Amino acid sequence: VIVEEVSFARLICKMLFTVKRYLRYVLLAVAACGFLLNADVFMRKDGFIRRTQSTQKYGEILPDGTLFIPVGNREGRSLGQNLQEKVTDTRKLMCADLLADREEKKITRLHVEAEVCGDFSLGNIISTIISYNLAAHLADIPFTFSCADSYPGVMATMQKNEVAPFLPSDFDKEAYNLEKFCEGGRFEDVAYGQYLVADVIQNQIASSQNVVTEGDDAVIHVRLHDAFQKIRFPTSQRGLFPHIAYTTLLKRAEEEKGEIRSISIVTDSFDTSKVRKIDAQFTDLSRVVAEDLRRQLKVDFPNAEVSIDNDNNETTVTSYTRLAKAKKIAVCGCSTFCPFPVMSVEDDVLGFIYDSKYLNNFYPKYLAEHKDNMHLWDAPLLGSNEISESTTDQILEFLRDKSTTGISIM
Repeated sequence: VIVEEVSFARLICKMLFTVKRYLRYVLLAVAACGFLLNADVFMRKDGFIRRTQSTQKYGEILPDGTLFIPVGNREGRSLGQNLQEKVTDTRKLMCADLLADREEKKITRLHVEAEVCGDFSLGNIISTIISYNLAAHLADIPFTFSCADSYPGVMATMQKNEVAPFLPSDFDKEAYNLEKFCEGGRFEDVAYGQYLVADVIQNQIASSQNVVTEGDDAVIHVRLHDAFQKIRFPTSQRGLFPHIAYTTLLKRAEEEKGEIRSISIVTDSFDTSKVRKIDAQFTDLSRVVAEDLRRQLKVDFPNAEVSIDNDNNETTVTSYTRLAKAKKIAVCGCSTFCPFPVMSVEDDVLGFIYDSKYLNNFYPKYLAEHKDNMHLWDAPLLGSNEISESTTDQILEFLRDKSTTGISIM
């Protein structure tokens, strides 16, 4: 019994020595946990620290009167290349502050900062930036857009720090003022903020590159790659148009602007190492489709030089520049990528935007009704769901159909 008591005593002493040895680390761990709980801060899977929404306001007013709003979410397939609200209803909350401040004038600037700037989904990105910019102008304050981190591309070139707001002199404030902005959405904002779109495309994006020095007579954006991917909806939103549709639009331009001597087909790269993973499986078919369109345009416009501009020198910035610098006609199909540069062409250039029932709501119709050089167009569509079940020969048969039935210009 005595031996057992001695062994037990030695065990207790050893345990106490071990606890004493590591006690300071235990205390540090407890203190750290207490800080995290009090600060309501947690570590995300990607290693970035976030503050939970329960304690995070949508933005803050800085000492100089700037209303600062951080946006973006690093989670998801865009890897942060987005302008998602960090707090639900940020637009509504911002509007409440801007409306309440119209008499006191304590807010001197609107500053929106993205966590990561990149060109993952430009259709959503550009329309959102334009919305914030227009809100600032309607509130009669300058606008700043900045990137905390960025990849090269269109979004990075959209950073700006305005000296003063610049609503055009002919802007109809009764048709769209701050109250109506707060009741509307970003597609209405793009329509009424078209002057902002043209300014950023022509004076920031196009001027940031030196690859495209002179525009082509005609520029066509063709959405390929994921336009071939089957979607979960029964009706396709993207796809291919017969070649005759593009020829019809360009012939219309020749009637008004004279002979077309150069045609640029703008599309994504055929190099699997240069495209998104989800697009890599479609690059071979994309090449076949683009090359066949070039062949047909050479037949229909024998005096024109026809190029596919998607080599390693091409970027989203050069693609936007080519479309915006078109000399006679720019064409946008079923894509959210191309409406912004097409609506930014000079007033003496024709812009054609596909009349989609699913993409680019409101503003293409508004532009067609309010700008003489902007038009909507429609044509038969071989949708992505149909493409996914068709052979290459069947796809080419559709593309080469000479019928103009179903092709319309509005």
